[in-house]
Amino acid sequence: MAQDIEKQELLEEESSSFDIMEWVVRILQYWYLFVIGLVIAFSFAYLKNRKWIAQYQSSSTLIIKEYGSLSGAQTLMNGFGVDAGYKNVNNQVIMLSSYDLMSRVVDSLPNMQVEYITQGRFKTRNIYSTSPIYIEKEQVAPWAYGQLYAITINPDGSLLIESTNEDAPLKVSAQYGQPIRTEQFSITVWPSEMMVSSGKLFFRFRSKEDLVGEFMGRLGLGFIGENSTVLQMSLVSETPERDCDFLDKLAEIYLLQNVERKNNVADNSLNFINEQIELLQEALRVSEGAMTDFRQQNKIVDVSAYASTLMSKMESFDSEEINLKLKETYLNYLDNYLKTNMETGAIVAPSSLGLNESMLMSLVSQLNDLTLQRAELSEKNVYYAKYTNDINNVKKAITEVVKSMRASLEIEKQDLSRRSSDVAQDIRRLPKKELEMVAIERNYRIDDNYYTFFLQKRAEAEIQRASNTPDNDILDKARTTAITNGSAKKKTLTTYMMVGFLIPLLLIILSELLNTQIRTPKEAEKLSKFTLIGSVRHAKSQNPTLVSSSPRSSYAEMLRSIRTRIEFIVQRKTKMMLTITSTQSGDGKTFLSTNMAALYAMTGKKTILVDLDIRKPNIHEKLGLEGGLGVTNFLVGDCELKDIIVTDSPFQFDFVRAGTIPPNPGELIRSEKLTEMLTYLRENYDFVVLDTSPVGQVPDAYSLIEQSDLTLYVIRCMQTNKQFCKGTLEQLSIDHSNIYLVLSDIPTEGSHYGYGYGSYGYGSYGYGYGYGYGYGYGNNQGSRYGLRYGRKHGDSYNYYGDEEDSETPKKKK
Repeated sequence: MAQDIEKQELLEEESSSFDIMEWVVRILQYWYLFVIGLVIAFSFAYLKNRKWIAQYQSSSTLIIKEYGSLSGAQTLMNGFGVDAGYKNVNNQVIMLSSYDLMSRVVDSLPNMQVEYITQGRFKTRNIYSTSPIYIEKEQVAPWAYGQLYAITINPDGSLLIESTNEDAPLKVSAQYGQPIRTEQFSITVWPSEMMVSSGKLFFRFRSKEDLVGEFMGRLGLGFIGENSTVLQMSLVSETPERDCDFLDKLAEIYLLQNVERKNNVADNSLNFINEQIELLQEALRVSEGAMTDFRQQNKIVDVSAYASTLMSKMESFDSEEINLKLKETYLNYLDNYLKTNMETGAIVAPSSLGLNESMLMSLVSQLNDLTLQRAELSEKNVYYAKYTNDINNVKKAITEVVKSMRASLEIEKQDLSRRSSDVAQDIRRLPKKELEMVAIERNYRIDDNYYTFFLQKRAEAEIQRASNTPDNDILDKARTTAITNGSAKKKTLTTYMMVGFLIPLLLIILSELLNTQIRTPKEAEKLSKFTLIGSVRHAKSQNPTLVSSSPRSSYAEMLRSIRTRIEFIVQRKTKMMLTITSTQSGDGKTFLSTNMAALYAMTGKKTILVDLDIRKPNIHEKLGLEGGLGVTNFLVGDCELKDIIVTDSPFQFDFVRAGTIPPNPGELIRSEKLTEMLTYLRENYDFVVLDTSPVGQVPDAYSLIEQSDLTLYVIRCMQTNKQFCKGTLEQLSIDHSNIYLVLSDIPTEGSHYGYGYGSYGYGSYGYGYGYGYGYGYGNNQGSRYGLRYGRKHGDSYNYYGDEEDSETPKKKK
């Protein structure tokens, strides 16, 4: 009982554990698939790496200056500089990637509008800086942009230009420096410093929109540090020289645009001032002429002291009037700007004309800022409508402030008028000639002061414009800093090799999981509760009595092992009836039956082999005997039992043919007369071997299993269907327990499985017998259970050798 419990525990351990070595051996059997997969993967990786082209990162840096609050002098000249919106760091980044700025850069680099290309077996390169030719573009048809053209340089200096597009064929010969005019383009080809005597290359025209879109998509902008204002501009491509040229030109035009924007603001102020000066020049000429004429006619050079005092007062009032008039002029300018919706250029700042109204200055600055930000966007941009709405709101606010200032201005003008009236009354009391002289001088001084004021402002504006410099500086010019895809080759090789390894592995695992055939003893044991009594290797010879002709072969020794286990199961060595069946035809039950009969006969015991596969009898053919009377003839009463027993065969055992194939084999197998025959044979023979029909296909063997001492259920390796076999064994397990499994026809060469065959101890003597054979793991490796159980309870035998007729039994204690 203890032995049975230990056996069951060991069986549970074997069935529940995942045998990783078994899977390793199964997978390694297909080693050639891994070699093929890795070779193919390496080839693809090599071809892909041959197409690898280095991608270079080129970058340059700008220092973006930030501005805090402005000093008084800066505030006075604020109208001649750049508004706060342009000094915002984030706005600077947006402006750098604006479409208009990119367009200016592309326009200033005409050599980028023609790409020169070389094509090899694996690589296509852009030879931006090493092209042997230079193409001067005059005109290109819109549909010719993006088309690839081939140009062949002949040794005689002639050129041949061809189109690679079959839909737009072109073939034209030319010379260096000769204009080439076709319906697709008008160009002139010049040799460059890298010119060659002969060769072939390709070129294509790039439109401005295409180039702008490319560079906008590739341009990277970012501040180097978290709180830094050093902006890095970078591009990544296979042509670093081209990227460096673009980055340098981008920085150059960006700074130039900054200066132009400052000059534009100063020009607006100068235009306004010049308009006022032109008007004052005429008024001053008139007043100066009137004063000169009056003095000459009346011979008056100067006025009295009292009149001078009155004139001084009037001059102070005149200065106030000038200031009020400037304010009124600026307010009129703002009204005109808001009413006509002028959107070109920035508004002249109030401080440029001496207006220090903080609210108005803030609103004008906001309006300039919003207008300039909106100018950087297209109408389709989502922020365009937002900026437009903000601009309208600021304009409304400016309108309200202007109304308020006009009201205040009217009050100041009325007060000034009242004070001027008082002084004017005193002046009117002067003598008539002196009074006229005072009036004329007063008009002249007013015009002269007004004119002098605008001359001073114009000088200031011109000085500011001449001293305008960019707000930002170039810290580093563009240079190539790194190769961004340097590890791509290694990654490609690793990826492809992994794929080349995993695809065969997955296919093998999938093939193993989808396999429907029984291939190993472990798979056979898992099918049912029946015990695997032994396994038999593939026999190279088809001799039905191989054990007789090759008694020392591995096949014979395996059958001896099964015979020994049968003896311990039935607890006797003679008077045994053995039934042999299988799932389906072709599983090797007949070959096993003839060899088991021959094996028993070799012991000198009286043995008989009965062919009870009456539906498809063929044992007599395999034994080389002629057909004749058999079991079916006896069962239907055509002859006596002694007439069907062949005792004079060339083999050491007697034999009973199946006989004539009957129309009702199922009824004959279950007849009482067959039972009587089997009883007679059991009494007169030491060993009776019954070869029956496949129990998985016909039920003939069911009645014979009940009458036998033991039934061997043959499973053929690499052929018997798992599900079919499992279903048959489940049916047999309902009413039968004396069934034992035999795995036959195990491959001896080219197999990827390691097999270990071990029997289990039976009976009260605790005998364990282990037979070891392993192909794949290494020869002569027995099953773990067989060896463990055999070492503990009895003897363990291992047989060595691979070839038949060459195996020598060796006993290991």
